[in-house]
Parts: sequence; C-alpha cells; structure tokens
Amino acid sequence: MEIKPCFNLKMRQANRVLTNHYDSYLRELGLTIAQFSILRTLFYMKQTSQKDLQEVLVLQQTTLTRNLRPLIRSGYIATSPSLEDRRVTLVSLTDDGIELFNKALKKWTLAQESVSEKLGAELSGQLLDVADAVIKLQ
Repeated sequence: MEIKPCFNLKMRQANRVLTNHYDSYLRELGLTIAQFSILRTLFYMKQTSQKDLQEVLVLQQTTLTRNLRPLIRSGYIATSPSLEDRRVTLVSLTDDGIELFNKALKKWTLAQESVSEKLGAELSGQLLDVADAVIKLQ
C-alpha cells in the first residue's frame, strides 16, 4: 500500500520550522512572529478594525484576540471604538508600537535573508507562489 503525502501535514511542518526560525530572531524583543505580523500589518494599514485585520492576516477571531492581548497590555497597540459604528473596535500602533516594530523589522529582515539564502532565489520565489496559491483556496 502506497502512503500518499498529506499536503496539510507538510505545510504545517514547514510552518513550524519557519515559525521557530523567525521566533528565534525576535525572541530578544519578547515577540513572536505572529505578533510581529500584526505589528507589521498595522504599520502599513494604520488604523483598522479587528475584523479587517483578521481577514488580512487570515486568522480566526480567537487567534487574533489571543495575539493582540499582550500587545495591547504592553501599550504597543491602542484600541478605540469606531466613530461610525461604536460596536466596531479599531486597532492601531502606538508610538511605542511603532518603535518596537522598527526594532523588530531589523530582526525580521535578518531572519528573512537567512531563509532566502538557505533556500536560494528560485525556491524562495516558488515558496511564495505556492503559499499564495494555497491562500486562494479559501
């Protein structure tokens, strides 16, 4: 009997390896790659609703909330009700959050360059193409 590879298992294994790699670069700042991704997205989006942030990051609401909580508690992210709809919570980086993002960006860049160097240009491009194709499955 032939055992067929499982796409999901392989992607999850690869994700764990990449996550550990990026986390090792960000650890001294007290960040995980998941938290850095939130900071990075908010840096470019400025102020946005949690729902829109959730959609951009392709996260479930509970996962986003779990990752936002320590960043809000530490003063890196501010929350406020939307002026148009008070039921909507808006999130944005604070000045401290922007400062942390800029420090973390340097570490992330080193991690990114390390992965790119290890994979090479062709595989790095293929990795991004495959990831984009998988994301479009939803």
